[in-house]
Amino acid sequence: MIERAVILSDTETFSVNASWLASLTPGSASKALTLASDLARREKTMIENALREAQGKLSGPAGAAAKLGLPRQTLESKIKKLGIKRYRFKIS
Repeated sequence: MIERAVILSDTETFSVNASWLASLTPGSASKALTLASDLARREKTMIENALREAQGKLSGPAGAAAKLGLPRQTLESKIKKLGIKRYRFKIS
C-alpha cells in the first residue's frame, strides 16, 4: 500500500487514499499466511521426492537439482530453509 501511495502521489506530500484500506480485510492476511505455508509444504514435498528419486544426490545429470530444473546452490539453499535432512535419502 505504501508503494502504491508513493507511485500515485502527485505532490511532495505522502497520502493514502481511504478506499485502499477497505480492500485490506482481516481474513486476507490469514489467507496469505495459509497460501505461504501451503506453498512451502508443496515445495518441500517436491524436493523430497526429487531427492528420493536421485537417491540423495544433488548435482549431476541424475541429481535432484537437474530433476527440479534448479541450480545446485539454489536447491541447497531451499533444503536448508525448509529443514530437509537430505542424507536420509541416500542409499548406502
